[in-house]
Amino acid sequence: MRYRYRICGLTLASEIALPELPLSSGTALALEPDVSFRVENCDQGSGARADWFMSLALPTGEPSLACAKEPGGYRLRFPELTDFRVDSSGREIVCEAAEGIPPASIRHLLLDQVIPRVLSLLGREALHATAVLTPHGVCAFTGPSGAGKSTLAAFFHLAGYPVLSDDCLVLHEEGKVILATPAYPGVRLWDDSAAALCCGREDLLPLAHCSSKRRVLADMRQVSCSPARAALVRIYHLGETPGKDGESGAGNRVIEVISRREAFIILVTSGFRLDITDRTMMARQFDLLERVAMLVPVRRLHVPEDFSALSAIRDTILADLRATPESRQQAA
Repeated sequence: MRYRYRICGLTLASEIALPELPLSSGTALALEPDVSFRVENCDQGSGARADWFMSLALPTGEPSLACAKEPGGYRLRFPELTDFRVDSSGREIVCEAAEGIPPASIRHLLLDQVIPRVLSLLGREALHATAVLTPHGVCAFTGPSGAGKSTLAAFFHLAGYPVLSDDCLVLHEEGKVILATPAYPGVRLWDDSAAALCCGREDLLPLAHCSSKRRVLADMRQVSCSPARAALVRIYHLGETPGKDGESGAGNRVIEVISRREAFIILVTSGFRLDITDRTMMARQFDLLERVAMLVPVRRLHVPEDFSALSAIRDTILADLRATPESRQQAA
């Protein structure tokens, strides 16, 4: 393999350049990679022996992803785009690229859709979450697409708080502490957020031909103080904005305590998973997420659709992180 990169705490060997990722260095270059990736030219239509067991759809109802088992591993199909084959160990990923699909789209699907799911084959668990590093530890943001996770993280970054990951956060328990491993630097922003926060910067990379989002990398790559992993101290779930009856101010129900049961449900719905038919895989994920709900306070965060409110929201979050830690016993 020509290139070696770091992603989600793994070494990825790739036949194509992946400019979104930091290059491996030092002893990692001499070790066997954890995962290898290559591209093959192929029309979407293979997978005749695949046993399809899961499909996901966009909010508009259009199909976005279908997963299948086939001899030797799995097939992930992104309709009208491309297929990815993954061997049963999770250590080899092959993109069957249809003619004309832009390289940026292949990279986006690999980094943001395929690898987060392949982690489960490697015995690792990941949340669909964006995370930033604060002096108090890592705080993560979960919520549906478009809720504002990346925008909020980018705003933290502008104030000097490093973005650890955008949409994929690897979790691991060690000594009753939940550790968070970053995916890779940068955030993905919609055009309005990019225009508001990036002030006309010209270093934004296209995400994919089927998306108007842009990648913000540049100085985010240079946050050398970001650890390989750090303690996760809060999870904020971006919920609906409060009503107009005096509840939309930054100090008024911006952060809402929820029960541990509700926290667990949020974490389950935010988990990346590849094979929902594999009971062992599912049980392992549920066990970890139950521990996360027990050890890390989960809050509902109300974020108005107003860029001018971001400063107050950030200050409220930092005040919550500074507060005396609870006994970690959320309401039952």
